[in-house]
Amino acid sequence: MKKWNQLLAVLLALSLTAVPTGAVSLRVEGNSANSQLTLQDLDKPVYGVQVELTLNGTYTAESFTAAGQGTAYGCCTAQTSGGKTTMTIYMDSPQNLNSGGSVALGQLSIGNGALPQKAEVTLLDRDLRGEDGKTQESAAVLDGRTTSNPSPGGSSSSGSGSEGNGESGYTIQIESGRHGTIRVTPTSAQKGETVTLTVKPDAGWTLTGLTVTAGKKEVPLTEKEKGTYTFTMPAAGVKVQGTFALEEGGGAPLPFIDVPQDSWFYEAVRYAYEKGIMSGSGEDIFTPDQTTSRGMIVTILYSLEGKPAAGTARFDDVSSSDWFAKAVAWAAANGVVSGYGDGRFGPNDPITREQLALILRGYARLQGKDVAAEADLSAFADRGEISTYALEAVEWAVARGLISGTSPDTLSPAGRATRAQAAVILKGFCENVIAG
Repeated sequence: MKKWNQLLAVLLALSLTAVPTGAVSLRVEGNSANSQLTLQDLDKPVYGVQVELTLNGTYTAESFTAAGQGTAYGCCTAQTSGGKTTMTIYMDSPQNLNSGGSVALGQLSIGNGALPQKAEVTLLDRDLRGEDGKTQESAAVLDGRTTSNPSPGGSSSSGSGSEGNGESGYTIQIESGRHGTIRVTPTSAQKGETVTLTVKPDAGWTLTGLTVTAGKKEVPLTEKEKGTYTFTMPAAGVKVQGTFALEEGGGAPLPFIDVPQDSWFYEAVRYAYEKGIMSGSGEDIFTPDQTTSRGMIVTILYSLEGKPAAGTARFDDVSSSDWFAKAVAWAAANGVVSGYGDGRFGPNDPITREQLALILRGYARLQGKDVAAEADLSAFADRGEISTYALEAVEWAVARGLISGTSPDTLSPAGRATRAQAAVILKGFCENVIAG
């Protein structure tokens, strides 16, 4: 509760308000003893969310379990006044909570079959700040067993029976590849109801395939306007699948045969390559799985700095003729690196995740950036393996979303960073720390 009280105080002090969300909806699925709450129809990254639920009557949040335990912090409080109950759910994470346009809040037990009558949503960015000048957004409360979308602030009635029977609707599952999003309205539908799909490719990408299938049968699609499609709901649940590719003129494909367009690191490698901060390890290869060395990382930051004049590196294992000599000399002179303390820098040693956090924090400090952010690492079972000298840097890197767990409960501070991982981390560092 201490963290909740601190965060609530920050929210009130800064008068944080919602990032504009359009038609945000809160989906309630299950029963009063086990209600799964999900925010839907989101169109931007979300690193923190506060949802205020208003119910008629007196209730207590008997239990709340936040989704994504180990990667996200969550809590719920309840206050009653004037015959109404306000439940406040708060969640934050060092990683983007928005997954395919939705955020799974978690499991809430309210009791007596109650449904919230309205929801006020505040979305927070990577720094846990809202967008100035905007007001909170009301979210339509959608019971997962109904087909109608009530207007914001209104209540919805609960349907009965199994999926697709009576007033309940059939499910619509979205599966889109990387480089674009697909939004569906409504999120479930009755047989014969018109469903609208809104497709939004990432910048420089285009939609190459869109299908709706019910089992093995394809459902006909009608294109309305650019990016909008409709279909008639059959008497069964459907799956929507979309694929995206680089559009003509959207940028030449990367020259690296070992960086496929559908890889998780493609955009990061493209960013690093086009910005000139990383190059290939050969004419047509990037070797994404190769371990990154300490000398490589320092040279990348030296390039970001514009390769200023540098003196001589005072390390026993760095010669003035080495390709990384000027970069190491500049980094040491400006407090970005300090070496091992025994006269060595270890330029050819594989860089560990905690060392990378330490060096990036040093460079951010050199740029005058605030490096005071600290993440709670208590969810990671191996937090005790973090070197004392790197602890604050790792807390900062996790808080800024630069480094995440290698599993829900492990951070692997001594793990080696590959070139693909380094590209992803550097892209986030440049866009969200240096440019922020």
